[in-house]
Amino acid sequence: MIWIAWRFQRSVVVALAFLALVLIGVILITGIVQHHDLVQYMAAPCRGHQVRTPRRGDLCGELAVKLDNIHAFNNIIRVAGYIVAPLVGALLGLLAVASEVDNRTVRLAWTQSISRTRWFVAKAGVGAVLVTMILVPTAIVLSWWSGTIGDRDLFARETYGIAGWDLVAYGLFMFALTLLLGAVIRRVGWALAASVLLFLLAAFSLPSQVRSHLVTPTVKWSEPYVVTNGDFTGSAAPYPYNAWLLVQGVVPRSTTGIPTYREVSATYPRVGSCIVKLPTKTESEYVKAELECYKKFHVENVAVYIADDQFWTLQFREGLLCLAAGVIMAGGALLIIRRIEP
Repeated sequence: MIWIAWRFQRSVVVALAFLALVLIGVILITGIVQHHDLVQYMAAPCRGHQVRTPRRGDLCGELAVKLDNIHAFNNIIRVAGYIVAPLVGALLGLLAVASEVDNRTVRLAWTQSISRTRWFVAKAGVGAVLVTMILVPTAIVLSWWSGTIGDRDLFARETYGIAGWDLVAYGLFMFALTLLLGAVIRRVGWALAASVLLFLLAAFSLPSQVRSHLVTPTVKWSEPYVVTNGDFTGSAAPYPYNAWLLVQGVVPRSTTGIPTYREVSATYPRVGSCIVKLPTKTESEYVKAELECYKKFHVENVAVYIADDQFWTLQFREGLLCLAAGVIMAGGALLIIRRIEP
């Protein structure tokens, strides 16, 4: 049964594997070239800048042009990275269930000695293994590229999904979703359309509604200014450079729990109105007015963020969430398959 399941979809698997290899090759070539040129550009004599008066043989100018040209591929790589996982999962999921039910080829298998459970486990198992085998090397290369060449903001929406192992989890999630909808709708075209729509809904909802709650964020309070030898200076950066900033603003110091932007929106207008009423003609007067208003309302600056050392923990938990949802959907597909009339 496993051999039959493989033979039924091997041509599509070969095509998807070839597509993944092409993507991996493009990522490696552009990534290595861009990294080499970037290292040269940031070193002496360029140090990340072009000379003011370009001349013949200008190494810095040439490197800047090369980096600009190859940087145009970065957005294409990001888009391709986000497409490859649902594409692989959807096509193999359709072949596993929807295609066979739609074409009624399942009747031959179900009327033989093979049980529907065994048939489904073989089809779904082979499909899940193939999805994993195609996406794991792709995820490894994309993760390297995102950390080395991409803007290195791993928490950004355009980077997060291709910067870790969640790419594999997304593909398996789409695979299970297509299994379920293929068993419910039993038409290849409609099952694919419904799968794409539901996957996009989940992809847009997960970052804003779920992702930030998967780990405990860091809450850092700070005064707006620091007094040094009688002079006022700005306080240190309230959050690390590579962190994922969730909330930043002014809230009451007595706030319990994790501050939200709702509390920032309720507090800032009062503090702003207080500062406007005080003398603020000079920088020193503005600093004193701000400190006085902060003291009057008992507020402080706060930054709520997820540090970059939490990235892999966040990836692991989100990936497990997707896999758990996939297992539930695959179980639902099996229950429906067992009830379909032969």
